[in-house]
Amino acid sequence: MKKVIKQISILAAISIIIGVLFNGLRSDGIPLIGSWPSSGSADVAVPPSAEEGDPPFVSLDEAAALYQTPGVLFIDARDPEDYVLNHIKGSISIPYEYLPDENIDDYWAEFAARIPYDRRIVIYCSGTECELSLFLGREMAQRGYSDIKIFYGGWSEWEKAALPIEKGEKLVGPE
Repeated sequence: MKKVIKQISILAAISIIIGVLFNGLRSDGIPLIGSWPSSGSADVAVPPSAEEGDPPFVSLDEAAALYQTPGVLFIDARDPEDYVLNHIKGSISIPYEYLPDENIDDYWAEFAARIPYDRRIVIYCSGTECELSLFLGREMAQRGYSDIKIFYGGWSEWEKAALPIEKGEKLVGPE
């Protein structure tokens, strides 16, 4: 029996070591030590123009948890220039104020062809001084997207918490 326990322990230790090494070699590996928000950031910021029926708002804690959930898409509703300077790592840019007036239905048809209507989505903008995330969330909900969350604390809360960010230009719209 002692021999079996020793073998199991050795196999478990080898598995852990291999997993940590593999994670460390990947460019998109999970950080072993993160700067994730503490329980003190559970307050949900809600804009003054919020209405009944709007997509739900999430706190920094909830946004950080969703960020760690596979398959969740973060959308930056800010101006393209702000997105290029810094944005939540892995997010895409859909600048609400720059959506095309002409051919808007074609834009959303292309978006829907790439991003399923039931995809879990978190939308953010600059922070509590910006309501672009709310406006984009409403637009997407009206167009049939069903699993939208709005992180109204937005970029300013995310950056202050030292959560994963990146800079540079990416494809505007769905990847």
